Amino acid sequence: MRDSKNRQYTSDWLQHERPQPMYDISINKLYDNLFKENPIYNDNIIEDFKTEFRRFLENHALSKLSGIDMFPHNDICVGCTHFIDDIYQRVGIENVMIFEHDYKYHWRLNPDIKYVTLNTLVPNKELIISMPFPAYGDVHPLMYAILDRCYQLDIPVHLDGAWITCSRDITFNFDHPAIKTFAVSLSKGGMGNDRVAVRFARTKPSGAITIMNDFNMNCKSLMHTGLKFMQELGPEYFWKKYETRYYKVCEDFNLIPTKAIHVAKTQNGSIVGVRPLLRCKL
Repeated sequence: MRDSKNRQYTSDWLQHERPQPMYDISINKLYDNLFKENPIYNDNIIEDFKTEFRRFLENHALSKLSGIDMFPHNDICVGCTHFIDDIYQRVGIENVMIFEHDYKYHWRLNPDIKYVTLNTLVPNKELIISMPFPAYGDVHPLMYAILDRCYQLDIPVHLDGAWITCSRDITFNFDHPAIKTFAVSLSKGGMGNDRVAVRFARTKPSGAITIMNDFNMNCKSLMHTGLKFMQELGPEYFWKKYETRYYKVCEDFNLIPTKAIHVAKTQNGSIVGVRPLLRCKL
């Protein structure tokens, strides 16, 4: 069920299909103020955004993210989906491997997708995997075994970090030699209506995102919005605001907490969205 102002604090409002990321009136208030400035007048907005984005990740207090400095080539993109599209375009959809229960966009893009497992990874292809992983609301339990296996087989790994900005208690070192690129988006952190992300790469990739950045084709209004979000609300904003309510929802509806603020697990292990219940007036 989609969120609505008519939401009620009942199990009917748990989102079993397409859980929505957090969003509330504080984001609207941010928009009210930021659109009074014209981003076109900021000639330094690209570097300002990249600098603030790194600081934003490093300032996560509830998670520990390391190894980011080993990826010096930073490009702006329109969310993590743009990052994924760029990989498919560069290497071909038939040369990308995906684990089951990852971002549903992969099978929507390729209905005939054949998922891989740790034991069916093959060389001469590339792997995209979410970190954190949507089906767990946490790092994939086999993540380090997967990375080690990919390194053995010389499989380039690309991490979709869309859920980093809505998660807590994530400890992860990006500096594994199998990882070639990763992207982190502000979308799940609250900027779902203004998708903007940064791709981090060890070496400069080819492809559309690189061309867009080299020729200054990025959208300044998206960078302006993301910059104000990071500066004014800071990392882990919704966890800090809704932590008590989140655990109350889990207790009241017999759910198992995850590390992502907008989802929990049912007792049978299914992911369910809790945003409507977090925003209910009690």
